This record gives sequence, C-alpha cells and structure tokens, in this order.
Amino acid sequence: MAALIADLLPGGDAALIRPRLGRDAVGGDDFAEGMWPIHLAEILRDPLDWINDPAMVVLAPRAAEDSGHVPFVIDATGLAAPPETIIVTIDYSPFPHAMTFRPVRALPFLGFGVKYEVAGALRASARVGPRWHVGAAWVSALGGGCSAPATVHAKPDWQAGFGEMRARLWPHSGRLQVNIRHPQDTGLALDIPAHHLTELELFDSEGGMIAALELFEPLEENPTLTFILPSDLAARPVTIRARDNLADRFTATVQPDR
Repeated sequence: MAALIADLLPGGDAALIRPRLGRDAVGGDDFAEGMWPIHLAEILRDPLDWINDPAMVVLAPRAAEDSGHVPFVIDATGLAAPPETIIVTIDYSPFPHAMTFRPVRALPFLGFGVKYEVAGALRASARVGPRWHVGAAWVSALGGGCSAPATVHAKPDWQAGFGEMRARLWPHSGRLQVNIRHPQDTGLALDIPAHHLTELELFDSEGGMIAALELFEPLEENPTLTFILPSDLAARPVTIRARDNLADRFTATVQPDR
C-alpha cells in the first residue's frame, strides 16, 4: 500500500518520501530518545512491549514548505493483524498528542495535515494486542505553526463558511476524502481562544460506525482527512459527524461517485 501511495502522490519522489527507520526516522537521535520516553509514558500509558516496525509506515516531506500545513500519510495495512488503535504524537510540539484513530471497519490508513511549532518527528503507534508497532518521520520546519493565528481571522466574514463540510467517495478505490472549514485555533495566538475539532466519526447507511478519530490542537486549519474503506462500505453512502471543543456539531452525508 505504501509503495502505491508514494507513486500516486502529486510530484512524489520515492527517494524523498520513502518510509524511514531508526535514527533516520527521528532526525538522527536514537529512536527511543528525545520526547519519546515522556510520550510513551504519558500518552501511550507506559507500555512495556513496543517496537520500531517497518510495517508501520509514516510518509512525510523532509522539509515543510508551510509550518501550518505539514502533510502526512500513515499506513498500518502491512501489519500482520489490523490494529485496534493508532495514536499520533509529535516530538517537541506544545501539543504532542495530535490524534487517536480507531479504524473499526476502515483500513488502518489515514492522510492528514498538522501544524508544526518546531522541527521534529511525528510518530504513529499502532496497537495490535499488547504490542505497539511504531513508525515515524522527521520533518524540518521553520516553525510557528501552532502559535500563529488562523488565516481565516484576516477575513471579516470568515464565519459565513464556518463548519462547511465537503467530501468525496471513490468506490473503485475505497478512498474517502473529507474537508471541514474550521479555524483550528490552538489558543496560543494572542487574544484568540482555543477553538478546534475534538472528534470525527464515520457511519454507514444503517448507523453502524466505520471509523472514529479523537482530534487535538495540532490538526491543520480547514483540515482534509483521507480514509480508505473496504469496497462494500465504499459502495454505499457514508455519514460524517464531527464536533469541536465549543460543542459545535457538524454533519454531512456523502454519496459514492458513480
């Protein structure tokens, strides 16, 4: 799956976006150094069984063109068994816990963008039974993405499109892309309180859950999320429900392309 996605990325160069392991994945230090021991204890609840697994793929550019939008693809489809949970953390971020992804019935694959305050590694940790399988990608960034105000605040009418949701579902590939217009304010910009998405869930036409995301401050402004669904689910309508920290709720249903 990762090789296929690498080939399909716009302008993708496999030498730049290939999965990285060990020291190369985290900027040159030992994989278990940096913020990892703290995040392991505080966010993953100090598991004893974890490995840096090449099957847990994290793809990213080596350098961020925009610290407010750093794109990532995480792909755990190569693991021996489907993970129950994938936790995404960012080293040296003021908000280290970026998201928790429960694939449920979706494939363990997710595309997204995050804000970077300083250069560092993003790690994806997939739990299969008692073991965590961890992959990472280090990104060089000028920084400031978490503390800068959302660009929408420069527009006096930005609230007119607030919460607008757009989605597209390709049944032949199972790809579902969801975009939500949301400022994703972290609370670090002067005089702008925190206002960010906290959850997003996918449901089938009968109300059964397909996938769930718990979201935190680093998710990019006006986020776009990419999922891969099994063919039977991608052939039917999918309902998207989201919520933010101010209790705003957003709902939309996407029909598969014909």
